[in-house]
Amino acid sequence: MGVEERLREALAGEAGSATVSMRELNQKTRAVIDRVVKEGATLTVTDRGNPIAEIHPVSEKTGLDRLEELGLLAQRGKPVEEGWRPAASGVSLDAWLEEERGEDRLERVMADLRELDGSGVDGGKADG
Repeated sequence: MGVEERLREALAGEAGSATVSMRELNQKTRAVIDRVVKEGATLTVTDRGNPIAEIHPVSEKTGLDRLEELGLLAQRGKPVEEGWRPAASGVSLDAWLEEERGEDRLERVMADLRELDGSGVDGGKADG
């Protein structure tokens, strides 16, 4: 199923929907309501095979929560750290990155990897 189709279904509230006829709803109202409450199911009520209504549990979830559950929306990442400073006008990206990272960037990265890995990575230098 494509993303567009899943999005249409989610917005229409049809994703994972089962049906119940008017006759069944009339004769087994308590059982239908219990199913909605216990299973969290959304049921489409049909009249002679035509959908006419939906019964679903009351939810605190928003439309965005539903889209996230369906995998159509991802949570935002972490916000930008407040300590960053913009580059001065006229500074090239390369120059700004070099200043920001510093000359010892590779050594810091390798040291961090050694700490995390614990395997004694030595930056590619051979022993003895």
